[in-house]
Amino acid sequence: MSTSTPPTVVSSYDAPFYPAPRTCPFSAPEQHTAFREAGGLHKVTIWDGSQHWLATRHEDIRALLASPALSSNIRKPGYPEFVPHHSERAPRNIINMDEPEHGRLRQMLTREFSVKRTRAMHDDLLKITDELIDDMLAKGGPVDFIQDFALPLPSMAICLVLGIPYEDHALFQRMANATTDLTFSPEERLRLQEQALAYYADLVERKRREPGDDLVSRLVTEHGGTDGFPAELLPQQLNLLVIAGHETTANMLGLGLLALLREPGQRENLLAHPELAASATEEMLRYWSIVAAAPRRVAVEDVEIGGQLIRAGEGVVFSLISGNHDPSVFGTGEDECPADKLDIARGARNHLAFGFGVHQCLGQNLARVEMQIAWPRLFERIPGLRLAVPEQELPFKLDSVVHGLKSLPVTW
Repeated sequence: MSTSTPPTVVSSYDAPFYPAPRTCPFSAPEQHTAFREAGGLHKVTIWDGSQHWLATRHEDIRALLASPALSSNIRKPGYPEFVPHHSERAPRNIINMDEPEHGRLRQMLTREFSVKRTRAMHDDLLKITDELIDDMLAKGGPVDFIQDFALPLPSMAICLVLGIPYEDHALFQRMANATTDLTFSPEERLRLQEQALAYYADLVERKRREPGDDLVSRLVTEHGGTDGFPAELLPQQLNLLVIAGHETTANMLGLGLLALLREPGQRENLLAHPELAASATEEMLRYWSIVAAAPRRVAVEDVEIGGQLIRAGEGVVFSLISGNHDPSVFGTGEDECPADKLDIARGARNHLAFGFGVHQCLGQNLARVEMQIAWPRLFERIPGLRLAVPEQELPFKLDSVVHGLKSLPVTW
């Protein structure tokens, strides 16, 4: 007979705040877990006092993200805004477009992030990884893994893809922080956004005059006609690609390393079986589920999901980590590791870390290759890698759209 205490479920009418903090950095928010176990959708309150539906079950999240009854358009009435004035000031890009416009523009970008093209970058990414490790070793421990490795690697990778000089990376690092850190003021966020868009507009003109072998040049030269990528949207789209490709992967690199440092059995398994790199990457994405306050949608027509009628004009938000820790989907096998535990051999390709449906993360293949290279290489070259401070002193991001570490001191 079980002696466990049933989860406490807050009534939908109480509508707890969203996004909810992780009381444990390795787990879903307790309220979201309680909601998932209770079943159905539940009401939550966002920063402006408005209430929206929260989906916490894997099945419901997939159904909602695939439903044409829900819109990504931030300017639709009822859309649950991230921050004040978001709908007024956010640049237009494919992430906040609906079909058919979204699909037409996304198709022009898909080839640039295909499995074939990103795998072709393997040797370049391995070279960058080794150079960053060389710099860490030359510097001598302790070092801050976030600043010395996790941030530079995806920055250099996206610079390769877009044809951006790496010396300009400081600009888009600041913009990425302003986009995901909820403590930035609207005025500061707008100022950095305008600065970034001006930079990308200038980059587009430079590539138009002197095209190279990069994404921006191909968009300008191959998709520049009336049916091509609209010139006025290119700076906004480049801004999105840089932020998405930089911020999320940097946080995953740090958290994944921490997980492997905490669990030597998983680390030893990865070193003994390098063919597990792909499976380990999928499991890290599932386990951490770092996107804490997105995606967001608004219903444009009545739809019933998970037994709940969502009426047109009502907003919907998601707890991806709750869905990715859903025990009805993960850990169901007799000998399978429970859903809330890490198992790099799980091979959980049906996770929701990159979203689901037509808006699934465009750069996911590039992110995968970066992680598959980085974690095994770090322990191969620095077998004594370890934390330089007690784990309880690690500063996690508490006010951010993307979960991660502010710093990760390591030594060897």
